[in-house]
Amino acid sequence: MNNKFNAPMMILVAAIALAGVGCGNNKMAVAESTAVVNTSNGGGTGTIPTSPDGSSTGTDGSTSYSNEATFTPVSINELNNYVGTRPVNNPTNFKLKIQLAQVGSTGKYAGTVSLSYTDSGVLYTGTFTAGSGKNSSYSGLKDNNTYEAEYNRWFTSGGKTVFSGFFQDQWGGVVLVVDNVISQGDAQGGTIVTGSLYYKNFAQSYATQSPYRRCWFIYDGPYNCRSGSVINKSAVAPNDGYIKLGTFSGVSKAAAFQ
Repeated sequence: MNNKFNAPMMILVAAIALAGVGCGNNKMAVAESTAVVNTSNGGGTGTIPTSPDGSSTGTDGSTSYSNEATFTPVSINELNNYVGTRPVNNPTNFKLKIQLAQVGSTGKYAGTVSLSYTDSGVLYTGTFTAGSGKNSSYSGLKDNNTYEAEYNRWFTSGGKTVFSGFFQDQWGGVVLVVDNVISQGDAQGGTIVTGSLYYKNFAQSYATQSPYRRCWFIYDGPYNCRSGSVINKSAVAPNDGYIKLGTFSGVSKAAAFQ
């Protein structure tokens, strides 16, 4: 998503945007939905666990504290859909980097998730964020004073400790899912996590995203990236239009979730 547009495309988009300025006042703003979504810490089964801790151990017995691991796309076709604005030629060296930290003692995790790869000798990186602060409070807006990372937490589903959370860049939203926590059994209690990354690109629009809300707090319109299953923790994978982009494994829990 970051670094997706080449220079000619940016010029074309800018030209289209300028052409639409004159009729901008005739465009109707999309009103927020009145649908009620359960925003409690319920969902899943059992109690909300604390995050597993530890570090990963290499095959040679050395301990690795890496928050970066190899990423495997579902397919090149799906990668092309994710990129959206240019054809992918021969991508290699896919990496997913997770840099999250708990917000105080809330159990919610803020930070960045970065997906990078090399294509035709050029390094492309999409960095998606969720802040550690709270939403601004304005009359007429929903979710005032709610943590931006409200839905980014560990929970129990099917007897397993799992994680799901929202992040976004300027092109769309992603959901990071950890569906397996593996103890390495070393003396330091090393633990690695595996999971998947799902994406939902924003629809094309003349309008810009509200500066007051991340996409998972926008209820309607082109910048809505909400997912009921992530919000309510009713399932591990996101619903509501998210598409699986690929999987990762071998990320150190201690390095990725601090």
